[in-house]
Amino acid sequence: MKQVVCLLLGVIPVSVFAQEPVRANLFNSADGRQNFSNYAAQAQVSVERKHFEQRPNTVGTQYLFTDWAKGTVVDTKGTSYETYMNYDKVGQNLYMKIKDDSTVVFVVDKEQIKYATLQGGGAAYWLERVPVLDNAKLYNRLTGGSKYTLYSLTKTKFIAANYSSNGIVSSGNMYDEFKDETTYYIVPANGTAKEISLKRKSINAALPAEKERLELFFKNYEGEWNEKLLTELVNFLNS
Repeated sequence: MKQVVCLLLGVIPVSVFAQEPVRANLFNSADGRQNFSNYAAQAQVSVERKHFEQRPNTVGTQYLFTDWAKGTVVDTKGTSYETYMNYDKVGQNLYMKIKDDSTVVFVVDKEQIKYATLQGGGAAYWLERVPVLDNAKLYNRLTGGSKYTLYSLTKTKFIAANYSSNGIVSSGNMYDEFKDETTYYIVPANGTAKEISLKRKSINAALPAEKERLELFFKNYEGEWNEKLLTELVNFLNS
C-alpha cells in the first residue's frame, strides 16, 4: 500500500502564487490523510480551476498544464503518494493538493522530494532533483539509460504588452507573453554533467569519447533538429 509522503509543504492561495508561501509540516502523524484534512479545514483557502487556464490576449502559459494533472510524488526515502499537481514555470514551484475537488493548495518543498511525475492532456513530465546540476531545482528527465541521462530545464519569463505608437512608427506587442527558455543537460553515469544544445558542435564537444558513434548516429538520422534529436541520440548511445 502506498503511504503518504512526509513533505514539508506550505499553504498558499492560488491568487497569490507569486508570493513566498508560509511553510508548515502537514504530514507529521501516522495518518497523513487525516492530518491533511484537518489542516485544510482550518486553512479555508479557496482555489479556482480557471487560474491555470490560458489568459486572454496572452501567448504562452505560466504553468505546465491548464488544469490540475494527476501525478505521483516520491520523497527522498522512496515513499510515494498519488495526488494532483501543477508546475509553475515562472516561479519554479510545484503545487499539489490531495483530492481533485479540494480547494486547498500546497507548495512542495523540493528538498524533501526525489522526483514527481505529472501527466495529462497527452503530455507527461518526470521532474527530478539532480545533485550534479542544481539540487534546489527540478529538471525534466527526458530519457536515460546505463550510460547517459538527458534532462531539460525550462525557465519562463513574463513579458508584459509593450505596444506603443506615435501615429507614424509603432513598436512592441499588443499581447502579454510567457516566453520559455529551455536548456538541455546530458549526465553520464560516472562523470560531470554538461550543458548541450541542438548544434552539432555542442554535441561533439559534450561527448568527445563517443566520436565514432556520433558519426554513425548523424549519418542515419533523418528527423528534425529539435528535442526529439537529443532524446533519440541518448537512447542510441545507451543501446
